[in-house]
Amino acid sequence: MRYGHFDEQHREYVIDRVDVPVSWTNYIGLRDLCGVFNHTAGGYLFYKTPEYHRITRFRPNGVPMDRPGHYIYVRDDDTGEYWTLSWQPVGKKFALPLGDPSGDPSEAPSTAAVPGPDEAVYTCRHGLSYSTYQCQYQGISGEQTLFIPLDDPAELWDLRLTNNSPRKRKLSIFGYAEFSFHHIEFDNQNFQMSLYSSGSSYQDGIIEVELFYEDGGFQFFTLADNAAGSDEADSYDCLRDRFIGPYRSESNPLAVERGYCSGSSELGGNHCGALQRKITLEPGEAYRTIFILGEGSRKTGAAIRKKYRDFKAVDAAFAAIGKFWTEKLEKLQVSTPNAGMNAMLNTWNLYQAEINVMFSRFASFIEVGGRTGLGYRDTAQDSMCVPHSNPEKCRERIIQLLRGLTSQGYGLHLFRPEWFDEQPKPAFKSPTVVPTPDKNSIVHGLKDACADDALWLIPSITEYIKETGDFGFTDEVYTYADGSSVPSGGPADPGSVYEHMKRILDFSAKQVGEHGICLGLRADWNDCLNLGGGESAMVSFLHHWALSNFIDLAQRLGRKADVEKYSAMKEQVRAVCERELWNGSWYTRGITATGRKIGVSENTEGRVFMESNTWAVLSGAADLKRGQAAMDAVDQYLYTPYGLKLCDPAYSAPDDEIGFITRVYKGVKENAAIFSHPNPWAWAAEAILGRGDRAVKFYNALCPYFQNDKIEIREAEPYSYCQFIMGPDHSGYGRARHPFMTGSAGWSYFAATRYILGIQPGFDTLAIDPCIPPDWKGFTAHRIWRNASYEITVENPHGVSKGIKECWHNGTLLPGTGATCNADFSRTVPRAGSAMAIPVQPQGSVNRIRAVMG
Repeated sequence: MRYGHFDEQHREYVIDRVDVPVSWTNYIGLRDLCGVFNHTAGGYLFYKTPEYHRITRFRPNGVPMDRPGHYIYVRDDDTGEYWTLSWQPVGKKFALPLGDPSGDPSEAPSTAAVPGPDEAVYTCRHGLSYSTYQCQYQGISGEQTLFIPLDDPAELWDLRLTNNSPRKRKLSIFGYAEFSFHHIEFDNQNFQMSLYSSGSSYQDGIIEVELFYEDGGFQFFTLADNAAGSDEADSYDCLRDRFIGPYRSESNPLAVERGYCSGSSELGGNHCGALQRKITLEPGEAYRTIFILGEGSRKTGAAIRKKYRDFKAVDAAFAAIGKFWTEKLEKLQVSTPNAGMNAMLNTWNLYQAEINVMFSRFASFIEVGGRTGLGYRDTAQDSMCVPHSNPEKCRERIIQLLRGLTSQGYGLHLFRPEWFDEQPKPAFKSPTVVPTPDKNSIVHGLKDACADDALWLIPSITEYIKETGDFGFTDEVYTYADGSSVPSGGPADPGSVYEHMKRILDFSAKQVGEHGICLGLRADWNDCLNLGGGESAMVSFLHHWALSNFIDLAQRLGRKADVEKYSAMKEQVRAVCERELWNGSWYTRGITATGRKIGVSENTEGRVFMESNTWAVLSGAADLKRGQAAMDAVDQYLYTPYGLKLCDPAYSAPDDEIGFITRVYKGVKENAAIFSHPNPWAWAAEAILGRGDRAVKFYNALCPYFQNDKIEIREAEPYSYCQFIMGPDHSGYGRARHPFMTGSAGWSYFAATRYILGIQPGFDTLAIDPCIPPDWKGFTAHRIWRNASYEITVENPHGVSKGIKECWHNGTLLPGTGATCNADFSRTVPRAGSAMAIPVQPQGSVNRIRAVMG
């Protein structure tokens, strides 16, 4: 079943049928003020932190689903009939769109919905950092667009109404949002304190809410109406319970039902912003106004209202957001024979990956703010994948991770970057003060360290440098999490970025078990596979990959001694992996503390794992024959039409020596579900092996675009990768869960663009090394790299999967081409001087690249 379509011209996903099975979400805000909203305007707004500075309230995992939100009610004052521009919370009966529901995902229904006399037509359009809710009901068409300007801490609700009926209409408009007590704990417990922690007032057309326990804790809600001639609302409520009324909900608020607010405000209680504006519309007449919800006092609200009373300023702010995303997306645009790949890579995949870099993982309808900060491995991988579109934020994240690295070389698994900054002392001791732990409590020991965390930082740094050419970054000096900012001659003194990288590699080299494989410590990437502190194949392969990245950097920097040292370390890691982990047909996943091998043919459960087999190839440790066999096992045992399972068969009985994975239900999350994050590793591995048909087969299986017509199965957003999809062992097989906040976003983008399409920035060259299905005739790409433009055309006249026969730059055949440029299997990234590598070109230049496969 289909509920919407991709509008590629406007870069929107349009929900044509709004009764989707679960919330379909979107993100607004690009700096300090941010929001998460669903297809019915349910959601919440926060300032800087969703845990300690929530502006509007949200009740997750509740009934009715995902309320409250930021709602606009419209009331016909002649009849008393009322509705919301978003389908919920009033929830009028609606007409369904007509036409073929199983057509092209990018096409709208062939016939628009035709409402009956008591039916509405609702549409939600999720765009890039905005959402628009459209409604047609009883001759009134309206839309509400939520967005946050780049330069102001305020959310704008851009409201437009048109009277399409043949008679004059007297209408009341009510804007409504429920305020939070800022802190998640205050919102959900200890009400004997929180209910008396804030007050509200109305003056000069502005509702101000004060968090009395906080110094400077204010929010405002107002209306910018350049047609009304007055800033005053026709009525208002500052108290939620007065607006909603007893024994009611947002579906039938008393104030809307009777046609006016009560003018309530108070010190203490639950607060809201509710403003009424009465209007009269002649037939064909249109009306526009702006509700503004923001961070700051009444004075701040008045200044922002004055600015946006001019609708040209509103339009300019909205256009600035469009420009913001266009500039990012234009860094790489592709045209391939695969419509799903085009839609995802050109818009939705990068959008999701960027949101992960900006928001981290803890602002969603799943992670609702109870945890904040940075997950080390997640942030490192997010930053690795999009330095071309957001180099500044990736650099900031990398620096935060450098400061979250201990002097021993392991990362703090979860930390808040502000822990390492001097914090201003609060003006007074408050029960809502944000806790600041001392350094002794935040720097955990080895027993709480995850062995993979810091290794991801190595390729994050090298990818950033490849993209920007910022080689001086390696010499910048940063503190360690357990060190001092003042040098004292000790091992925890501040060190350069380059020294931080060496400590990470040296740490993994020391932390090995009796077989020479890296210890998993608390866990590796798979948090549920603990191995009792045993040895992790994935960490050893990841160590090998990190070493490869570091050696390339050291060579480029002329650090010959380090090249020799770490090349020897890399070869030792490779040899141990090949000796200890190959079990005849695929690679062992790990070895428990007692010596039991996991992920081998002798196991009745957990026989084959994705991580060890994909990383054996991706890291460059496996040879061609073993790499092919390992990935054949992945295809044979782990492939499903919805993507690759993490392992097979599922565990059915607890075994704490293996880990918590054995206590997860079969087919759920890590226990044989389709876990999305590692799926792109398989695409990259198959591309390295030269099997483009299988790489794209795996890509298509996971791609949400191709599940647009299977929403009765998938349920979740078809424009977002989800954390996991229920596996075949579960009754919900094919059901996707936990959108947006997942590392699968960045890795999907990285694997598809770097390995399948093969557009690979290097330290001094841009390499073209695609691996595509033989039936592709080619593809084109536009890539901005170091402020030069590369217009890339790849031709595949001979129907091969991998290998460049000829490569032309601005009409000139590159030296060394004309025979073959196929990459050696052992080389996962083309080296400088490779025949398919284009040297850095002058800034502002336009470079036409023609690569002929063969």
